[in-house]
Amino acid sequence: MSRRSGAVFESIQRWRDKALISEELAETLRQEVDVSAQAGTARLTQYVVAATGAAVLLIAAGVFIDWAWPQMDDPTRTGFLVGVGFGVHLWGVRWEKVRRWVPASLLMQTAGLGVLMVALLYSKQAWSDTTTGGMATGLLALAVPVFLAPRSFRANAVMPAVHLCFALGFVAVFLDRATPLDADAIIWVLDGVLLAGSMVMVWLLKGDPDGRRHPWALNAFVAAVYAAAIMVLITGTGPLDLSDQAVYPLDAWLLMVVVLTLWGIHRSPPGLRRDWFEDQLAYCVLLWIPLGFFTALEALAGPEELALLMVGAAGVAGFAYATRYRVRRVLATSAIAFIAAVWYWAAERGGALGAVAGLGFAAGLLFWLSGRVGKWAGGEE
Repeated sequence: MSRRSGAVFESIQRWRDKALISEELAETLRQEVDVSAQAGTARLTQYVVAATGAAVLLIAAGVFIDWAWPQMDDPTRTGFLVGVGFGVHLWGVRWEKVRRWVPASLLMQTAGLGVLMVALLYSKQAWSDTTTGGMATGLLALAVPVFLAPRSFRANAVMPAVHLCFALGFVAVFLDRATPLDADAIIWVLDGVLLAGSMVMVWLLKGDPDGRRHPWALNAFVAAVYAAAIMVLITGTGPLDLSDQAVYPLDAWLLMVVVLTLWGIHRSPPGLRRDWFEDQLAYCVLLWIPLGFFTALEALAGPEELALLMVGAAGVAGFAYATRYRVRRVLATSAIAFIAAVWYWAAERGGALGAVAGLGFAAGLLFWLSGRVGKWAGGEE
């Protein structure tokens, strides 16, 4: 039984105990939750089995390649990988038409795109950049998202997000193989492509607040946001050469994700709201722990107290939000952030009377918070 199902069962029992619903209705609701939980478990099992099958397929491919690879030259190897990539992807597309094969089909389509990416990168061994062969493989890389992605917009809400992420890779291969641009210029072009794609997603979402015409747009936008983290890091350490200061734009990116997530939870149209937004907010708090420590101690070269302030403050802010809106996952990750900050500071200031006082204050704060959270169970306000 999942955590969500357990929470629903608890709610049903509480409603029954308070005579808000009859025993007959409570039993009907329990049976419906059971059916839903079993369906969810079946879907999860499908994805696990499909992922295991994909791993076994990759192992089999590795064994075959280990045998056949030495007998091929570089152009033949490239062509072989391209054929395998297209074959696996198109096989997955065909299986998607049968509902029970959807998990396997999505993973096969994704694996096929990955094999195609490997093939196009390996083509460097066969043909140098900007040669006839290099330009041909570059154009092939550009053609992959152009011809394969549009079908996914009409098929499901998952693969468009996958295609968007892979499209950045294919565009990078095209620019590297078919143009004289250097690495820094390619990164700037990819930044522009990602920004343009994100703006298109925002435009689509703004014109379709119910998510009916473009049900894939929200997932694609979220994928673009996470792809932006990689591009921010690459741009900061590459063209901008920021060294340790490259963490600053990454901090700004995380703040943007938090703001967008809060907007999605509290202000977005009902058609764009998702249950996993709260999980995403919890993961943002968790991600801030290493980012906050690195920013305080490395980028700013500050004292231990600065790390305590930056990471601990995120924990306190998370506590405040979680207690107000009763979000358990945010509460849990905020506790981790707060404990990590206090533990690090106490370890660095071990033996100091101030550290003891600080730990005592932190313990008192947590005890007080425990009393506040206790109101959830009792229904007090």
